[in-house]
Amino acid sequence: MQNAELMETEVITEGPKRFVREKLRMPDGEEIDWYYLDTPSSVMIVPITAGGDVVLIRQYRHNLKKYTLELPAGTVLRGESPKDAALRELWEETGFELDPESSLIDLGDYFLLPSETNRNIHLFLASSVLQGTEKPPGDTQIEKYFDMSVCSMPLAEALTSVGRTIHGVETAAALLMADNAMKADSI
Repeated sequence: MQNAELMETEVITEGPKRFVREKLRMPDGEEIDWYYLDTPSSVMIVPITAGGDVVLIRQYRHNLKKYTLELPAGTVLRGESPKDAALRELWEETGFELDPESSLIDLGDYFLLPSETNRNIHLFLASSVLQGTEKPPGDTQIEKYFDMSVCSMPLAEALTSVGRTIHGVETAAALLMADNAMKADSI
C-alpha cells in the first residue's frame, strides 16, 4: 500500500474525531476504498500517590454500554504540549496534581489501533500526586455527561486487575510501563 496512488479523500464525518475514506489505486491498477478514524493526539497519565496507590477513573462508556476503569486521559489541545495536556487532564478528571517536589516521567508515545486510526497517545507517569483542595472541573464539552468517579487502589492490585476489571489496552499498557519505570528507577 505504500506505493498506492491517493485518488480521492472524503471526510465522512467532521468533528474532533473525523471518519475518512480514501480511494486508492494500487500499483496493479486495482482501486480500493480505505477507511480510518482521524483523531488528534492524546495523552494518558499514570498518577501514583505517595502511598503507592494509582488513581483511576470509573466511567460509563456509551459505545461499550458498560463502566470501565481507566487512567486519566484526553486530547492535546492546539498549542498545548503533551506534558501540559497530561497535567490538565489529571486535574480536570481527578482533582489530583503533581507534587511540586516530583517530576513527570515521559513513558513515550504510541499508536493505538494503527489498522483503524492514526491516533497517537503520549504516556506519562506522575510518581507522586496530591489531592487538590478544589473539586475537579471536568471538561466543558462532553465529560459533563459522563457518569465519572475517581477511585484508587494499590498499583499491584491494579496490575492484577488487568483483564478482570481493567479492560482498556492503553490503560493496561500504561500501568505495565509505569510499573517497569518505577522498578528501574526505584521511585
